[in-house]
Amino acid sequence: MSVVAHEAAAPAEPITGGSRSNIVDIVKGLAISLMTYGHTAQGLNNRGWWSTPRFHFSNAFVYSFHMPAFFFVSGLFVMHSLNRRGVKNFTVEKLKTILYPYFLWAILYAVLEPLITQFKRSHHPFDAKFFFVSLLEGEQGWFLFTLFMCLMVAVLTRKLPAWLRFLLAVAVGVLTPVGVVFGTVIHEFCFMAAGMWVGTRIHVLDRMRAGTATAILLALTAFQAAMILRFGGANIRDYILLGLTGTAGLCMLARLIDRTKIGDGFAWVGRASLGVFLIGAFVQGAAREILLRVFHTREFWLQLLVPTIVSTIIPAFIWYQQDLLRLGWLFHWPSQKTAGD
Repeated sequence: MSVVAHEAAAPAEPITGGSRSNIVDIVKGLAISLMTYGHTAQGLNNRGWWSTPRFHFSNAFVYSFHMPAFFFVSGLFVMHSLNRRGVKNFTVEKLKTILYPYFLWAILYAVLEPLITQFKRSHHPFDAKFFFVSLLEGEQGWFLFTLFMCLMVAVLTRKLPAWLRFLLAVAVGVLTPVGVVFGTVIHEFCFMAAGMWVGTRIHVLDRMRAGTATAILLALTAFQAAMILRFGGANIRDYILLGLTGTAGLCMLARLIDRTKIGDGFAWVGRASLGVFLIGAFVQGAAREILLRVFHTREFWLQLLVPTIVSTIIPAFIWYQQDLLRLGWLFHWPSQKTAGD
């Protein structure tokens, strides 16, 4: 089935609601692909198969912006959605499509842990108290919990001018140390606030000249690499700065590959990014074990590329076929319809 056919039947994707910006979908596709790459690379590092300076640079580079990009794009159409749906309906919708899968998949992971522990490098016995505390603090699959909480902060600050919301978010984010409870929400909201400030002006990218986008991308990439090499992006100020510049670079790259087959492929993955986020780890682990136990290989490029690719594409296929497979309940509250936002 063609990508176009899949797109027509695509289930609702809760990160950016019912927006139909191809460039935004490409940004999500690039970001989620970088996530699967990062997880695969870390798996190689944890097993001692890749521990060179190239790993540490690529890990720091990717993690400096690939998750901020998600919070940025999730903020782009928040105000449009709030104005259209109202606070109550907006909140209920996010409870069903974001917080529900957070709790569900945390429980599924806990149940499946004894079955997959033999394939993992380490195992921690189940502790009910620790599990429920970490669940309520957002430590079980942190992204969905943090995304929901950031959206609720967006609701609470909806009447502030966009520029003031962003400046306040950055100021509070810089002053909040890493490791405090809900600190991740505070830090990631900086990027959502940036997205809310940009809003529907993101469509300006559709008209940007390719030469301009290329020049900006090269400049931002050079800056990102230099900052990582010099400072490592370790402190929160660097993280906020590099999250913003890296996301801007990702938008420029999305503009350059828009209206190409490669861009269409990443847009297809981007619209299924929630499915990739939830299922990818299982597919990635299975691919790594098949290479190791069936094909008896630790060959670097196979162990890096195969798990990365299959843990991106297979979950995306499952996402698009969730109604046919009757698996929609894994991704949204069972009564949730698949209509756009």
